[in-house]
Amino acid sequence: MSKIRRRFKESDIRNQIARTMKQRLVFVIAILSIILLVLIFRVGEVLWLGWMIAYRKQIIGLLLFITLFLFFLSPIIIEANSNSRALSGPGKNPEGPRLDGD
Repeated sequence: MSKIRRRFKESDIRNQIARTMKQRLVFVIAILSIILLVLIFRVGEVLWLGWMIAYRKQIIGLLLFITLFLFFLSPIIIEANSNSRALSGPGKNPEGPRLDGD
Protein backbone atom coordinates (compact mmCIF):
# COMPACT_ATOMS: atom_id res chain seq x y z
CA MET A 1 0.00 0.00 0.00
CA SER A 2 1.23 3.41 -0.85
CA LYS A 3 1.55 5.93 1.96
CA ILE A 4 1.68 8.91 -0.36
CA ARG A 5 -0.79 11.53 0.70
CA ARG A 6 -2.94 13.09 -1.92
CA ARG A 7 -2.03 16.73 -2.24
CA PHE A 8 -4.98 18.99 -2.68
CA LYS A 9 -4.63 21.61 -5.31
CA GLU A 10 -5.25 25.17 -4.26
CA SER A 11 -8.35 25.30 -6.47
CA ASP A 12 -9.79 22.20 -4.75
CA ILE A 13 -9.37 23.82 -1.36
CA ARG A 14 -10.97 27.06 -2.60
CA ASN A 15 -13.92 25.15 -4.04
CA GLN A 16 -14.40 23.27 -0.79
CA ILE A 17 -14.31 26.51 1.23
CA ALA A 18 -16.82 28.10 -1.16
CA ARG A 19 -19.12 25.07 -0.93
CA THR A 20 -18.99 25.03 2.87
CA MET A 21 -19.64 28.76 3.10
CA LYS A 22 -22.55 28.48 0.69
CA GLN A 23 -24.11 25.70 2.79
CA ARG A 24 -23.73 27.76 5.96
CA LEU A 25 -25.29 30.84 4.37
CA VAL A 26 -28.23 28.80 3.06
CA PHE A 27 -28.73 27.35 6.54
CA VAL A 28 -28.66 30.78 8.25
CA ILE A 29 -30.99 32.34 5.66
CA ALA A 30 -33.40 29.39 5.98
CA ILE A 31 -33.50 29.68 9.79
CA LEU A 32 -34.10 33.44 9.59
CA SER A 33 -36.86 32.89 7.01
CA ILE A 34 -38.59 30.34 9.24
CA ILE A 35 -38.45 32.74 12.19
CA LEU A 36 -39.84 35.50 9.95
CA LEU A 37 -42.74 33.31 8.83
CA VAL A 38 -43.55 32.42 12.43
CA LEU A 39 -43.60 36.10 13.39
CA ILE A 40 -45.57 37.23 10.33
CA PHE A 41 -48.30 34.59 10.65
CA ARG A 42 -48.32 34.75 14.49
CA VAL A 43 -47.78 31.02 14.93
CA GLY A 44 -47.92 30.13 18.63
CA GLU A 45 -48.54 33.72 19.74
CA VAL A 46 -49.97 32.46 23.02
CA LEU A 47 -46.50 31.20 23.99
CA TRP A 48 -44.64 34.41 23.09
CA LEU A 49 -43.31 36.83 25.66
CA GLY A 50 -45.08 40.16 26.14
CA TRP A 51 -42.27 42.23 24.68
CA MET A 52 -42.25 40.05 21.55
CA ILE A 53 -45.91 40.79 20.95
CA ALA A 54 -45.39 44.50 21.58
CA TYR A 55 -42.36 44.81 19.28
CA ARG A 56 -43.36 42.21 16.67
CA LYS A 57 -43.20 44.59 13.70
CA GLN A 58 -39.78 45.93 14.70
CA ILE A 59 -38.43 42.39 15.12
CA ILE A 60 -39.84 41.43 11.70
CA GLY A 61 -38.21 44.50 10.13
CA LEU A 62 -34.82 43.76 11.69
CA LEU A 63 -34.86 40.07 10.74
CA LEU A 64 -36.01 40.91 7.21
CA PHE A 65 -33.18 43.43 6.84
CA ILE A 66 -30.59 40.90 8.06
CA THR A 67 -32.00 38.19 5.77
CA LEU A 68 -31.96 40.42 2.69
CA PHE A 69 -28.50 41.71 3.60
CA LEU A 70 -27.12 38.16 3.76
CA PHE A 71 -28.99 37.12 0.62
CA PHE A 72 -27.72 39.94 -1.56
CA LEU A 73 -24.16 39.97 -0.18
CA SER A 74 -23.72 36.19 -0.17
CA PRO A 75 -21.66 36.14 -3.42
CA ILE A 76 -19.27 38.71 -1.96
CA ILE A 77 -19.05 36.82 1.35
CA ILE A 78 -18.32 33.54 -0.44
CA GLU A 79 -15.70 35.15 -2.68
CA ALA A 80 -13.98 36.88 0.25
CA ASN A 81 -13.75 33.62 2.20
CA SER A 82 -12.61 31.38 -0.63
CA ASN A 83 -10.13 33.80 -2.25
CA SER A 84 -8.71 35.58 0.75
CA ARG A 85 -5.38 37.34 0.54
CA ALA A 86 -2.94 38.51 3.18
CA LEU A 87 -3.11 42.18 4.05
CA SER A 88 -0.02 44.18 4.88
CA GLY A 89 0.28 44.81 8.58
CA PRO A 90 1.91 47.59 10.56
CA GLY A 91 5.53 48.18 9.64
CA LYS A 92 5.19 46.56 6.22
CA ASN A 93 5.44 48.51 3.01
CA PRO A 94 2.41 47.61 0.82
CA GLU A 95 4.33 48.61 -2.32
CA GLY A 96 7.07 46.05 -1.75
CA PRO A 97 10.53 45.87 -0.22
CA ARG A 98 11.76 49.06 -1.93
CA LEU A 99 11.83 51.96 0.55
CA ASP A 100 13.27 54.77 -1.53
CA GLY A 101 10.95 56.92 -3.61
CA ASP A 102 13.19 57.25 -6.69
